[in-house]
Amino acid sequence: MVKKKLRYYCLPLFCLLLILAIRPALSAPGAINPLKVAYIYNIVKFTTWPADIWANPTEAFQLCFYAQENMEGALRSLQNKKVNGHPIVLVRPEDKPDFEHCHALYLDTDERHLYRYLLSLIDAKTVLIISDESPFFAYGGHINLVEKAQRLRFEVNMQQLSRSQLKFSSKLLKLAILIDNPR
Repeated sequence: MVKKKLRYYCLPLFCLLLILAIRPALSAPGAINPLKVAYIYNIVKFTTWPADIWANPTEAFQLCFYAQENMEGALRSLQNKKVNGHPIVLVRPEDKPDFEHCHALYLDTDERHLYRYLLSLIDAKTVLIISDESPFFAYGGHINLVEKAQRLRFEVNMQQLSRSQLKFSSKLLKLAILIDNPR
């Protein structure tokens, strides 16, 4: 009888302790970055670019980024994966000519002070712009990665998307939080 009571109380207590032990690990700096990278990869896989931006069918897909080292390290896992037959090449652009070849641009929250400047260097009609801070929509971003109810989600700026030549898969839009009037 005592063993049954012990099992009855110990299992929930064990589960609670496990949850409390795991939660700080997930909130540690950089712990969410691999999940963000997975979202970025799947978002670009379900996006279509105008055919005329590719010089040839095997041209590299340039994923440009402005991010801190921990996010840059996580993004490295995408190197040489493919997007619509194009191998991904990661690029940290340094000046205006580097931005001319970007197909997607990820801007880390820590780079928010550069949003206006960086977005002025690209063609938002053909470059998918992703960040993880909603005020970035005011500068012309397409996708915002957000945490809601302890889950990572993504918002799509429908106004900016309609001005671009990019097409999002209906599968992608079904999973998105659609924003018509960015804040």
